[in-house]
Amino acid sequence: MEAFEKKELPKLKVGIPEALHYYRYFPFWKKILEELGAEIVLSGPTNKNIVEEGVQQGFGELCIPIKIYYGHVLKLFREYPDLDFIFVPRYVSEVKDAFFCPKFISLPDIVKILPNCPKILNFEVNVKEFPIRTAAIELGKQLGKGQTRSLEAYNTAKKYFKEYHDFLRDGAQVNHALRLVKRDLPFKLPKKQKKGDIRFLLLGHGYNIFDTYINLDFQKKLTDQGIDVITIENLPKKVFKIPVIINKKLRNYWIHEEEILQSIRYFFTEGKDEIDGVIFLISFACGPDSIISELIMRDMKVVGLPFLEIIMDEHSGEAGLLTRIESFTEMISRKKKKLQGELGKGKVS
Repeated sequence: MEAFEKKELPKLKVGIPEALHYYRYFPFWKKILEELGAEIVLSGPTNKNIVEEGVQQGFGELCIPIKIYYGHVLKLFREYPDLDFIFVPRYVSEVKDAFFCPKFISLPDIVKILPNCPKILNFEVNVKEFPIRTAAIELGKQLGKGQTRSLEAYNTAKKYFKEYHDFLRDGAQVNHALRLVKRDLPFKLPKKQKKGDIRFLLLGHGYNIFDTYINLDFQKKLTDQGIDVITIENLPKKVFKIPVIINKKLRNYWIHEEEILQSIRYFFTEGKDEIDGVIFLISFACGPDSIISELIMRDMKVVGLPFLEIIMDEHSGEAGLLTRIESFTEMISRKKKKLQGELGKGKVS
């Protein structure tokens, strides 16, 4: 009998908006979707048109990251009409003691009502109800894959995601690591640059810190002034193992805010000599961030660490932002020089 090769079906095209959870989970998403035979189409970096279209679509009370997400989704609809799916995961709970923001939980439902929306490819993470591997099996079903294939894809993606996080803990910046992921390149740190005399912890959610359009390339503005910058992604895993108890009656139940508070606790204790100041980037109209920012600011006063809060929205201007950074940096630089001078004269023990 003549042997015939089995004809391979064309890959399903899956669109992913480069916004919100993209900055946190894209390496995992990319790996699991590709292992399930999908072709990934990205919306590209945020730009002026994306922001303007997202702002028009979103109502006033929404925070700017959600409006930006709308803009990315609409760009995918418009530029890739042949998409089979748009990937809009629903993150409810990744740990049993905390939730994601309700605006993120409702994303698949909101995206469905946008005009010309293709089919939603859902991936629901809700460990309060079922393990993540169950979500992976359901994801595979939507792409026509069986349980075994789906679990293999999940395990491969989980392993790759761990390698990605290990790379960040070795000192890699998120945007550099994401570029390597996009290009399927091995994780390799860039050549060491000269370290500055001042080191800042840059606090905030990934979509605020690493979207260089909406934050006006904030991190580069710091490094251009010779400042070393670390983010919570660079911190040791042990920092995030113990929950923060605000008082006997109050515990934080927002997962992103919990991570921010855990990182701050580390710099109050064993890491207090590792940084010279903290900058917290916050989206306008983010209620949870505004609450924990007040708590952090009070604690900073107690330990004597300089703290700067910067609130961003679609109207943020570069000139005012640069002035605040320069003033904050100059203040800390003078403080350090004064302290070093006193140490040199033996005035400080």
